[in-house]
Amino acid sequence: MIQIQFERSGGFAGIRQSHSISSDTLSPEEENKIIGLIETAHFFDLPPVLRSTQPGADRFQYKISVQSEQRQHTVQVDEAAVPAELQPFLAWLKIAARKP
Repeated sequence: MIQIQFERSGGFAGIRQSHSISSDTLSPEEENKIIGLIETAHFFDLPPVLRSTQPGADRFQYKISVQSEQRQHTVQVDEAAVPAELQPFLAWLKIAARKP
């Protein structure tokens, strides 16, 4: 089982968005997809904080926590510092957070 906590803050309006996802609520296909996105992102190998070296106003900040049966990891990342391998997972999380 996988538990994911996703938070987005900052941006122009400064609105905080939070969303929890449990693999229990996903179809087997969606669960396999999310596992693949986590693996492709090398999520558990990412540093806990990724900050952009370039200053910028109104950027989003993301906090992603993933807990599996074997391990747990949290990453905080600036919008401008998202590594390429994390982008597909982040895109999936943003879409999932918009669903009712």
